[in-house]
Amino acid sequence: MTIDESFDELYKRLRGSRCAAPLLQARTYFDAGDASQTLIELQKIRQTYIETRKSLLDAEANIELPNVRESQQRKRQSKASDAVEHFDELISLLMIQSRTTKPIEPVARISRPRPEKAASSSPKVSHVEEVENRLRKELALATSEQEVRDLLKPHFELVPVDAKHEFESGERMVLFSNGLGHVIQIDDPPFIDNSVRVLTWFDQKHMLPIPTDKFLKSAAKGRIHRLLMRKLEEGESFGEETQKTESNPKDESKDENKLVSETAERDKILDMGAFTQLLDAAQRSGIVPGSNIIIQVRDCEYRLGKYNKALQMMETLYTTFLGSESQRNQRLQREEMEIASGRKKMSPRELQLKRSQDNQATQAVDRTKVRFQRVLEGLRGLLHLEHTAAAQD
Repeated sequence: MTIDESFDELYKRLRGSRCAAPLLQARTYFDAGDASQTLIELQKIRQTYIETRKSLLDAEANIELPNVRESQQRKRQSKASDAVEHFDELISLLMIQSRTTKPIEPVARISRPRPEKAASSSPKVSHVEEVENRLRKELALATSEQEVRDLLKPHFELVPVDAKHEFESGERMVLFSNGLGHVIQIDDPPFIDNSVRVLTWFDQKHMLPIPTDKFLKSAAKGRIHRLLMRKLEEGESFGEETQKTESNPKDESKDENKLVSETAERDKILDMGAFTQLLDAAQRSGIVPGSNIIIQVRDCEYRLGKYNKALQMMETLYTTFLGSESQRNQRLQREEMEIASGRKKMSPRELQLKRSQDNQATQAVDRTKVRFQRVLEGLRGLLHLEHTAAAQD
């Protein structure tokens, strides 16, 4: 069975569950050639599916149930076990492919574009991606603190973390310990039980949470630095300092003014703050699974001008959100009917408290929907503007 066929079979078994939409998102990563991110997403989805089906998968074979219920229970157990097996099969196929696929050399190494065409393309965007992808691979092989510093120095500024630092999801740092350097990324949400949640940046694997006081003590000793990416110039090579060619200062000024103008025009339609507001609203609503996708879209696709991919990812997440909202509304209706019929008994005070909490949660969900629509409309506007500019060129 091929990977595409395995994706199709797994989707048939997950259709209707909350894991179906994330599976489609994982498939977009596979279609884009990002096998490592596909594996990460699949493992997360598999874990979520197992947690939601835990009672079925862990059920004892000798549960005493009426015949009809027992038959239904066996079917559900069989379906859940079958889905987990398909998860394992698909993950195995992807791991085999990632080991056997040869890395593709960048086009820039084979043939350089002519100068007149280089200006019309977007070398800075592709170069940032190339540098980050290669840097991840090099960091995974680094064996000393100095080697990590040498890899990071050409591309990042190392800024010390102070005691008043406010941690943000997606923020990248480097931690020096025992003669080694570890590039980490702040997870979403940043804190759990007064500890900082972190991932390894090069492979996005969760590390054990670090107590906040211990984290800040290490920072005070100069062991932890924030990573701020330097501005990459055209012609810069991985691991080398930027090679500046002779150019007309007036032309550089025009290019800079054009970049500022384009950024200002983009921010008029949709700015970074809209994503931050959406992330905050999504977390408050409590019904948006995978809200870290908002951070990825904001810091990667949107920032790099990949509006089409950003729109696809946000529409997928919005569809998942609408499904969760519908389930929530149905649950509230059932609860109200049970209370009205007397099947669920509550005192007047408890009923008043419940309805007050439900109203607050509904307001949070409504705010999230408005924020989603704002971001989606902005991305559609940017995509239309991009298509218009391309047609004029």
